[in-house]
Amino acid sequence: MNKSRIVITLGDPAGIGPEITAKLLSHTWITDNYRIIISGNKHCLLKWIKNIPPHVDILEENKFSDFEFPTGRTDKSAGEASIHYINKAVDLIQNGEADALCTCPINKKSIQMAGYDYKGHTDFLAELTNTPDYSMMLMCEYMKVVLATTHIPLREVSESIKSDKLLKTIKNTHNAGRLFGTPEPKIAVSGLNPHSGDEGVIGFEEQEIIAPAIEEAENLSINVEGPFAADSLFTEKNLYKYDFFIAMYHDQGLIPLKMKCFSEAVNVTLNLPIIRTSVDHGTAYDIAGKNIASENSLIRAVKTADKMVKNAKANENIQG
Repeated sequence: MNKSRIVITLGDPAGIGPEITAKLLSHTWITDNYRIIISGNKHCLLKWIKNIPPHVDILEENKFSDFEFPTGRTDKSAGEASIHYINKAVDLIQNGEADALCTCPINKKSIQMAGYDYKGHTDFLAELTNTPDYSMMLMCEYMKVVLATTHIPLREVSESIKSDKLLKTIKNTHNAGRLFGTPEPKIAVSGLNPHSGDEGVIGFEEQEIIAPAIEEAENLSINVEGPFAADSLFTEKNLYKYDFFIAMYHDQGLIPLKMKCFSEAVNVTLNLPIIRTSVDHGTAYDIAGKNIASENSLIRAVKTADKMVKNAKANENIQG
């Protein structure tokens, strides 16, 4: 059996990344089914696991090989280590030595303290891979939600939604279908305003921005519908009807998703030249070092990466 080669970054070593990675490695079926590579420092893992399982490779960051990171707080060195772990992992994939990237959480403040001006993983990965157009998706067993805007203040959402940008998001979503076994996915797009604008009575964005992007996507033979009122979009019926949902802003899409599958969701970056999945939570400083963090989201992120790798290879074989 050809195992997917999945490189996991430890994320912020002051957070729960090392703990959940160690707990992941304690499941023998993980190393039986996947070729796991860790980008991080071994001593961070050995605080949580007695021995590194055989056949698990560690990409050590020499600068921090014996460094004792603090626990449960922002730290310049932890931020710098987080960036180094990502760099090494991406290099490995770009050199053909790994198939997918699975990331543990980093802390935005810590990486800024280290001198890196990124809002998070996605911005940094986009720069590393020279990808100007990418999309953030959160998914679980029941639904896949792509965000038209991501981590911005609510007051900036309206001015950030543009027809051309939304069209790119729709295209990214459509193209991602093949990685999830639905090469011609059915996509539902949310409106921005209450009642999806009520034909312009409660806002202009649906008629002037969102609907034109949907129409243009339909002209490209993309199976997309909307804009729909957000308060009635994520019904059980629609979860079965649509393969992907596009929400206009962060909480609009992620509140229904996390109500449905809290702690089991996976973050996926669409349209990168590499496959990247991540946990759906942050560094959880409040519980770091207490041995109570759950590895469930990381397990699902690894499973999702494996599925995407296999579907990508199957598509290559069909096209080849």
